[in-house]
Amino acid sequence: MLNILIPSCGKSEFFSDSYYPKNVIEINGKPMIQHVIENYSDIPDKKFTFIILQDECNRFHTDHVVSILTKKDANIITLKNPTGGALCTCLMAVEYINSDDELIIANNDQVICEDISCIIEGFRKCALACALICFDSVHPRWSYARLEGENVVETAEKRPLSRHAIAGFYYFKRGRDFVMGAKRSIRKGETYEGNYYISAAINEMILMNKKVGYTSIDNTSYFSFYSPEKINTFIKYSGDMPETF
Repeated sequence: MLNILIPSCGKSEFFSDSYYPKNVIEINGKPMIQHVIENYSDIPDKKFTFIILQDECNRFHTDHVVSILTKKDANIITLKNPTGGALCTCLMAVEYINSDDELIIANNDQVICEDISCIIEGFRKCALACALICFDSVHPRWSYARLEGENVVETAEKRPLSRHAIAGFYYFKRGRDFVMGAKRSIRKGETYEGNYYISAAINEMILMNKKVGYTSIDNTSYFSFYSPEKINTFIKYSGDMPETF
């Protein structure tokens, strides 16, 4: 079983004027979260877990939306309040991911126009404990990886360590390794502007001598829905994409 965890609790100042929450903003006639779910349609033997704010579910029934889109085969966790950051949000799913099963943690506002199944198989062949998908950037909005050869030796939040920006996709051979790294980073108080991020957990795995690797994709294969401008970029180029996008 491959667990796919989609934390969906973050607020965005870019969509503060939108009546509907970011998860269900329509892009090419589909809610944003539908694009995310369909991005992983070719992965067999998977289980989705979504973490959504309870208020959003009460007002807009986002939990029903993801349940229908996953054919009622997803774990749905609702939170009354935001947490101390993406890392803490992910740990709300600890009962589902603290195991020897593989784990993907992915953003709820992006699509990667590559064969993700093939990318995961490459990570498996390299016997990686953790792996990232990267693209080329130096903008401080992203998290970054510093490399030595084929290995990731450091990650940082909103601080360019290299031209290898992390595309909001984190693979773990065992979910329990992520949980261990996350707890270690929280005990150390490793925060960025008061919030805990997944990059800190990866640094802890590196310190535990876990093998962390990466693969790079072309920028034209990565689309973030970070802002309305980014959504418009996706819409502009989507006419040349496969039908699933």
